[in-house]
Amino acid sequence: MMALNISQSSEIRPDQLLILAGKGEIVCNALTYLIEDLKFPSSNILAVPVQNDQGVDTWHRSLRQIATKFGAQVISPEDAYQVSNSIFLSLEFDKIIKPELFVTDKLFNIHFSKLPAYKGVYTSIFPILNGERESGVTLHCIDPGIDTGDIIAQKIFAIELEDTARSLFDKYHYFAFELFKEQIGILLSGSYKQTPQTPQGSTFYSRKAIDPFDYHVNLYKTSFEIHNQLRALIFPEYQLPQLEGIRICSSTLHEEFIGRRMFEDRGSEFVLSGIDGYKIIAQKA
Repeated sequence: MMALNISQSSEIRPDQLLILAGKGEIVCNALTYLIEDLKFPSSNILAVPVQNDQGVDTWHRSLRQIATKFGAQVISPEDAYQVSNSIFLSLEFDKIIKPELFVTDKLFNIHFSKLPAYKGVYTSIFPILNGERESGVTLHCIDPGIDTGDIIAQKIFAIELEDTARSLFDKYHYFAFELFKEQIGILLSGSYKQTPQTPQGSTFYSRKAIDPFDYHVNLYKTSFEIHNQLRALIFPEYQLPQLEGIRICSSTLHEEFIGRRMFEDRGSEFVLSGIDGYKIIAQKA
């Protein structure tokens, strides 16, 4: 076990030791905001990057790199277990947190969904696939379950008809950061209130629920359902849906009523419709 070099300045209360675990824009923005805007001492922030964070920005920023830039200590999940008098906050961390391994009981997560709905993974896919009109981000306590802990705060936002998995992912990061800025002071002061989740409307998806890399679009559906299948898989950094073996980079559902099922290859795009006859334009990648 590595020795932690944590400043115990008299200006910083013990409950202000903060562990940030995660990846991407939300955790990088959170760390930057703490240091640059709140003037939170970098010596009292511990960063836990995901396993594949090599300290280099890819299509999203590296927590390891940001932490090093600001002088925050980078530790492993195993080191985080042993930090007493700390607050642990998961922001898109890639491992299930087991509370029994931690010496602190102040464990929190910002989950990318409107809990209690869409626990688990693929929260940029299933709300679109299911035709939801809104989603949200939820700050909740971490308990032994998967995204089942008491809710502290939420932000709800609209899913637009043109949203894809990629654009929904961006919305999650934006609203999660707004939620973080609103709630971090409450977490640090311990003045938050907890509301248990209800069983009504509770859903969960595991990694076995769908294979985004081998998804076959079902064309024997309504046009809305076909459009949802296409846009739910549009996330260029990971995958794109396919029609006739050709990758699709955008889908647009029109009010134009064709009146029949159709599927036509028009060079740079497919024009198709579902069983209800409304026009879809699927742009080829």
